Amino acid sequence: MTDFTQVSTQISVTKPRKSHSQLTALLGATPYLLPALLIFVVFTYYPLLRVIYLSFTDADMLSQAQWVGLSNYREMLANAEFWSSFKITVIFALAVTLTEVILGMALAFLMNAPTRLRTLLRGAVFAPVVVSLAATAVVWNYLLSPNAGPINGLLKSVGLPESGWLTDPKTALASVIMVAVWKGVGLPAVLYLAGLQGISRELEEAASIDGAGRFTVARHITIPLLAPTTLVVFFISLMGTFQSYGLVLLLTRGGPAGSTNLLGYYIYQNAFSFFQMGMASALSVALFLLLLSLGFLQLKLAERRVHYQ
Repeated sequence: MTDFTQVSTQISVTKPRKSHSQLTALLGATPYLLPALLIFVVFTYYPLLRVIYLSFTDADMLSQAQWVGLSNYREMLANAEFWSSFKITVIFALAVTLTEVILGMALAFLMNAPTRLRTLLRGAVFAPVVVSLAATAVVWNYLLSPNAGPINGLLKSVGLPESGWLTDPKTALASVIMVAVWKGVGLPAVLYLAGLQGISRELEEAASIDGAGRFTVARHITIPLLAPTTLVVFFISLMGTFQSYGLVLLLTRGGPAGSTNLLGYYIYQNAFSFFQMGMASALSVALFLLLLSLGFLQLKLAERRVHYQ
């Protein structure tokens, strides 16, 4: 009985000491955390709250902003140009994301193959990711030039019809999608490569011993085990493409005839071309809520279909 009393006394005395040491450690770490927390608040939360406030005003960057309530949101929902831009953005985002998922996985299989050119292939695939947007736009503007571009020259040499590419409303969006995939597919490929190298070889070897072919192993074992990587790639690519505007700004400026006017560029136009900062803020808030909803929906779907090792 005495032993039990001593043990319980030790436990009751030890717990406050442990919590006190944790509190002391937290207080000691606070001075080191405050600068990072301050930077995060100043450059993330304050701009977000400022944009939300401006979305309820008629701010134009020239005069004092006046409160207008939901007028910007009502005008946005009644604007045909907004819905056209939204439709183009959805097409662009889905096309780029699905292409990067499929092509990135295929490239990862190639980069994981034991060949002598494996290192060279990995460098070639990832190189466009680190190339600046400005350099990318200059190169592809030259390649897709309807008059002196090498691609049209090649088509003409083999007897195929030339294309306007970035200057034709029928092909401009597809051309921007192609450039966006070329620029961004390296990151999904590297992520898939990391996922492949994390899969145990014993599973694939056991399936091969049982008589499964290379494609059967990939379809029923490797690709399902890459589901967590696919979720990450899909999320990163989708969120990034919905916010794209740099390539459009440098390649087409939303044209021709508004065929490449993505939401990101439409926001940029309202803010810095039309000086309608209130409307641009309302568009930004709408885009933020859309991405937040997509992320939440994607995570909920992943809980049912994605299985981790």
